Amino acid sequence: MQPRRQTLCEVGIDFVLSLGVNIGGQLLVYGALATAGRSLLFAMLVLGLALPRRYATRHLFNTWLATGTQQSRRQSWCEVGLDTAIAIAVAFILQWIFYGEAATWAKAGGLTVLVYAVTMGRRYLLRRFFTMWNARSLPSTVTYSEEPAVWSCMSHTS
Repeated sequence: MQPRRQTLCEVGIDFVLSLGVNIGGQLLVYGALATAGRSLLFAMLVLGLALPRRYATRHLFNTWLATGTQQSRRQSWCEVGLDTAIAIAVAFILQWIFYGEAATWAKAGGLTVLVYAVTMGRRYLLRRFFTMWNARSLPSTVTYSEEPAVWSCMSHTS
């Protein structure tokens, strides 16, 4: 299980990276409508909501691990996928609030898909980095978590 300080560090790094991606994406999609004030306020709302959402998701997935075990790669992808699905819904709603009629399905969807495609990869890499960091700080008897029944929907069958 990941210690609280590592979880907070992981979420903090993700926040800083997200700010740049979010503002850059708004400028790319909305152009002149993405004024400094609007873009920054939008990004801060999206990311301000992301911090508690990410921490809650991380904590939820930690509760499924036995003490002394670590998250598997599949579990990391499931965690990132769930969090990203929630974030996509929030991003759509906030774009419609901030950009009104300019936030068409194509623009809002395009920006959201672009930002969250980058986000999923970035978060997965961060999750794996912090899993490795945690593994180095634990005794060598630590093993990766067995796939509990929760993950059976993700198993490969032929």
